[in-house]
Amino acid sequence: MTALFLNLMGFRLTGVEGAEEVDPLQEERDKAIEADIQKAMGFEGLPPIQETPVEEELHKELVRLQKELLHFPKKDRFRFGGDFDMTYDNNPGRTRIRTEEGDTAFRVEPFVAVDLSGRKTDFGVEYRGRRNYRVKVSEGSDLLSMEGRVRFGRKITDKINLALNDRLSRESQRNQAVQDKKIRWDNSHQAALNYELTPKISANLEVQYSRRDFPHEEFDQDTDEQLVLDPNLFFQATPKTRFSAGYRWRFSHIETGSTNATTHGVRGGYSGRVTGKSSVSADLIYAHKRPDSADAAKANTLTWNAGYIRQATPKTSLRILYSSSWERSVTNSVSGEDLSKSVSRSISDTLSLSLRSRIHRRITTEFSFDGSHSRTKTDKDADPKTESRLFTFPFQVAVDYTLAQWMRLRFAYTYRHRLGDERKTDEHRAHTWFVATNVAL
Repeated sequence: MTALFLNLMGFRLTGVEGAEEVDPLQEERDKAIEADIQKAMGFEGLPPIQETPVEEELHKELVRLQKELLHFPKKDRFRFGGDFDMTYDNNPGRTRIRTEEGDTAFRVEPFVAVDLSGRKTDFGVEYRGRRNYRVKVSEGSDLLSMEGRVRFGRKITDKINLALNDRLSRESQRNQAVQDKKIRWDNSHQAALNYELTPKISANLEVQYSRRDFPHEEFDQDTDEQLVLDPNLFFQATPKTRFSAGYRWRFSHIETGSTNATTHGVRGGYSGRVTGKSSVSADLIYAHKRPDSADAAKANTLTWNAGYIRQATPKTSLRILYSSSWERSVTNSVSGEDLSKSVSRSISDTLSLSLRSRIHRRITTEFSFDGSHSRTKTDKDADPKTESRLFTFPFQVAVDYTLAQWMRLRFAYTYRHRLGDERKTDEHRAHTWFVATNVAL
């Protein structure tokens, strides 16, 4: 027992199976320290107590854990790698049934990342390049993009945390069919400040600004920018229950001014753990969109989401998410001296199911289904009412295989079926096969 106590105190022992070898000088020092501790605790002169088989096994386990902790991998400061994938889609243009024409697309996306984080500071820089290429010249576009990201986080005090994220990208898109080139610049800036008011209440303020520029004159009318202000309040009622409330203000502006609008929204949320293996969440969001132009549509939207997650076993999880959205938009149009108003009402429902299972330490499988149903009704003063419905049924099977610690493979198959009121134009089917490799060193 004395030997076990000394090992727990952090002293290295000898003569026990599995212990590390030490030099004679270190062994003499350990014996002297052990004798001093025995004398201080009143064990001097007593015969040594032999360890029981249980204590011996416990000692071996402690030695093994000590070795693992001493060889714990250090944080990677420099990483590089890339994503490489190939996708075959039998209907990339989403044309009607029996008119499909397949195409194969390749993507190469290398990256380099540097992490200079410390105990209270998070700082990292990442650069990515991407090249998309399609085999058939009649379908889609080739794309070449470069992207840089910078993140910074700092724990200012015990109750205040600051996070900053910046992104700048350049995208060059060329349509092979008409040989035109479209260049787009994107930049976004995000700042978030979190403050712990009490042990149960915290406040978060997030500000986002993004801008998209098209330098070529034939596309410069698509230049747009957005500014978002998003304050939130969180209340941890119990260790397993949390409530949240927030307000969102968004201003969007486009070069032509046709869709300039200001949107106000409020939301309330709940998340809680039902059992040790399952949890639920719910959100309710209301938004009012007010356009700057008199002939643009005003819209009121009400959305609610409900989710359920169950960790059935350490290797198997189930996720269910249901979302429903109601929108009412009003558009005023002026023709000469006549003023007409049209009202459009739409309802959309989405159900998502996902079952993820780790069947082997290197193999993970996932089955997912995302079904949606939308209904739109338009009332006009002069024309009769119009109604439309749309159903979509995407289903996906994916397998992830960890070939090595630095390499992962992914195989996926997706089936999509869209069905609308007009069978000739709204119905299509698509089969997609996807193979990807992720390398990170």
